[in-house]
Amino acid sequence: RKFSFFSTNDAAEVQLGGYDPATVSGTMWYIPAMSDQDFIVGTTSLKFGSTETDSVELLQFRDQDTKKYGAPSIMDSGTSCLVIPADNMQGQLRNVPWDDF
Repeated sequence: RKFSFFSTNDAAEVQLGGYDPATVSGTMWYIPAMSDQDFIVGTTSLKFGSTETDSVELLQFRDQDTKKYGAPSIMDSGTSCLVIPADNMQGQLRNVPWDDF
């Protein structure tokens, strides 16, 4: 099951079966799902800020082994809600992302 989302200020679409190369610039990366039933992927970085230089990393993993798998994240195009952890994910993170948001 492959799909992608394409969104601009003027239009948006869901592309089923993969993606249209004409809608991207640069490299498209495929991320393996962590579940056979849901669209869950491992998120290794989540930054908040208006520019790259002033952004804050919200997922501060305790070690590289934990970061390798990332935080389980549901890809849901039907919601405008972004949920971030309000705890340290059972010690996997050095911080509490919600507190840094």
